[in-house]
Amino acid sequence: MIEMNNTLFKPIAAKPYLWPFDGKWSATDTALLLLGFQEATVAVLDANAELSVANSLLKVASAAGVTIVAARRGYGPDEHPLATRRRLLGDPIPERGSADWALIAQIGLPPGAIIVDCAGDNAFFGTRLEETLRQRGIRNLLVTGLPTDGLVHATQRAANDMGFECLAIADACKGTSQARHDAQLRITTFGNGLFGTVATSADIHAALSSL
Repeated sequence: MIEMNNTLFKPIAAKPYLWPFDGKWSATDTALLLLGFQEATVAVLDANAELSVANSLLKVASAAGVTIVAARRGYGPDEHPLATRRRLLGDPIPERGSADWALIAQIGLPPGAIIVDCAGDNAFFGTRLEETLRQRGIRNLLVTGLPTDGLVHATQRAANDMGFECLAIADACKGTSQARHDAQLRITTFGNGLFGTVATSADIHAALSSL
């Protein structure tokens, strides 16, 4: 791991504003979120290209000392009513412990990565993710995942309401359709960044590699 924890990275020319809003982010106060990169989800959405982009970001962020978080959706014997409703409405939530539920093998999480198990479309709901991030002094979130119009957008909206400064990485996310992907990213930027900002993986690589 590169020892640059307290060194500031370059602000990112995100839409609709320069991210983060105060221009300050470092490895100690930032986390990379990998949401829903599970065997079944990647296969159903044919998201190998987005997986590759996220994996590349994972490597550079981990090397820089950024906290890594991976979230899995699933249901178990004590199924939450939220998961029940989502499944009955046709959302393919896999059973915890099944092959479909597992994080896809290509995601190589570093030692110490945070793994969160959630029932629905918000990685904060019913988990200790917020508490864990607060304890580590995390305030900035780089968001990747599947689908854009589900786990990604719901998690980012919740995080924004909690006061985290969020950036969705457009080419490291994929929606259930291109139109839904594009629509969710547009909604994110409404109201001068109502739910955060949007940028590309190239922007993140440039910032993380600037030192």
